[in-house]
Amino acid sequence: MSIFIENKLHKEQDSPTHPHSIKSWFRSHGWLLFGCLIFSTLAVAQYRDTILLLGYEAREFDFGGGSGGRRILDARCDRGFVAVGFHVRTGEFFNEVWLDCAPMRSDGSLGEERRATPRAGSPGGRDIHDALCPPGRALLGLTGRTGASIDSASGMCGPIRGHEERRHDEDRRRDDRRDDNRRDNDRRENDRRENDRRDDDRRRDRMELTAPVTIPRPGGRPAETACPPDSVLVGFRTRSGEWIDHLSILCSEVQRRY
Repeated sequence: MSIFIENKLHKEQDSPTHPHSIKSWFRSHGWLLFGCLIFSTLAVAQYRDTILLLGYEAREFDFGGGSGGRRILDARCDRGFVAVGFHVRTGEFFNEVWLDCAPMRSDGSLGEERRATPRAGSPGGRDIHDALCPPGRALLGLTGRTGASIDSASGMCGPIRGHEERRHDEDRRRDDRRDDNRRDNDRRENDRRENDRRDDDRRRDRMELTAPVTIPRPGGRPAETACPPDSVLVGFRTRSGEWIDHLSILCSEVQRRY
């Protein structure tokens, strides 16, 4: 009888369902499970969608105008916001400009909120003109005419995501061209020119123009400036005296995070 009881106790102790055996198993294999969990988390993270963030620093790109004016003022969106349209108060010339701004989401789409920037330029003028992008589009540049001041301006609007991804397409094409260039310098130059022409055509095809803002007696020369492919318009910079003499755009980089 004692031998039977002894054997039964040994079986219970050796059983894998015994609490002490489970604890012992976790003690010896716990770090392995923890390592597998971390590895799985990192592996999944690699395949998450790209997150887009808007950089705070802004670069200036000249649109045009005259050499007059002393006061330099900015009309700039709040941090995390991008321009989706602009307004101009005019008399005989452009007097004041300001922007409508929307928050940029992490997927490159735009939020519903709208904020107006401070006005830049010189007080004056009578009429207010609106130049707004279509829904879901952001300002990426300006096109129009300039002379001694600003004669006409339309906003160039497009999607942030497609505009930002164009830089990475260009990098891949540049790498491809670099390999070809080692073999044929002439073909390199021809390819570069052809690709640049196609890029410009595609960029213009994707752009939608706002309503133009024009002074009563326009003149000047054709003018155009746009943010780089990895940037979006976030502000205007003016130089003014009695009216706006010169106008530039401010662009912030759209940064990719994984």
